[in-house]
Amino acid sequence: MTTATSSSEFSHEAPPALPGNPRASGGGLQTPGLGSRASNFGLHPHSTRRGSSLIAVFWMITVMGMVVLAGTKALDADTRGTRELRGRTFAKRLAQMGLEVARHPAIKIDDPLLHYTLPDGSGYDVRLTTEEARLNINALLASGDKVLLPRLLASWGLSPEAGSAVIDSLRDWIDEDDKTSLKGAEKRDYQKAGLAGLPYNRPFREVDEMLLVRGMDLVSKLRPDWREWFTVLGDGRVDVNQARPELIALIANVPVERVMPLITFRAGKDGAQNTRDDNRLASPVQVAQLLGVYQPQTVELLTRWVQFAGPIKRLESTGRCGDVRRRLVLIVQNQQAIWRGELPPHHGS
Repeated sequence: MTTATSSSEFSHEAPPALPGNPRASGGGLQTPGLGSRASNFGLHPHSTRRGSSLIAVFWMITVMGMVVLAGTKALDADTRGTRELRGRTFAKRLAQMGLEVARHPAIKIDDPLLHYTLPDGSGYDVRLTTEEARLNINALLASGDKVLLPRLLASWGLSPEAGSAVIDSLRDWIDEDDKTSLKGAEKRDYQKAGLAGLPYNRPFREVDEMLLVRGMDLVSKLRPDWREWFTVLGDGRVDVNQARPELIALIANVPVERVMPLITFRAGKDGAQNTRDDNRLASPVQVAQLLGVYQPQTVELLTRWVQFAGPIKRLESTGRCGDVRRRLVLIVQNQQAIWRGELPPHHGS
């Protein structure tokens, strides 16, 4: 009996675990079907790998799309840059061509050769005038002028205080000493601003030098075309046969509307400026009569500041290629070039 009982007790023990036996991992008997149902609640390794691969594919598509988009934008920018560079190069060459044509002694102010257009619309336009059609900044400052410069800066929107500061700084720039004017700027003022070596203490040699003067940044901001009003050449008198209406109005201290009869007279019968039938002004009294001013001080100012045939010729050639404009300037006296350079194109040119 004892032996039988013992045999019965041991008959229910699990057999020893064998290597590789899947049932050994359960630590005993497994109920049929339970393992298969439990596996439905876990992650299959193959499903996990498929999901990761799909995410990687989407990520790669996104990255490649970004790369293609960036490449397209870079190519477009490169194309625009190349097109602009080409336009600037050809516009400058055309402007140079115009200057060479205009330099010929036989070319007149209304010569058709001063305007040239290619079939694609590119070409050049040249304007002949005199350098004396502008205010000589050196002559104005040296004369101690207290009328024209203040009047000009005020018309551009500078307050009396700001205008006085600019004028004093301009005077300090051309004088030979280091004494600071009331609202001006000398060496120590520029040094404080981190601009060593300024001012030059000599007359301006180029109009662009004026930008170095303290306060001229404000002038440039208020009046971007300020360069068109000044020169550093000539004897200081303004050629009223070539000067712009606004400058004549400034000298005579009249509204621009009062200058229109004078401009009409200059244009001649055809009403066009710079043609062969243009009339020429010949005396300060004639100018005063056309302006309708008879005050002795105004006539005196005209006598002092105007002339009627400036000897220094100014040639302005604007080359165009597509939307690009390049304006080159050549200044000639006695058939000799005394200055050449490039300036920003006129608005609308």
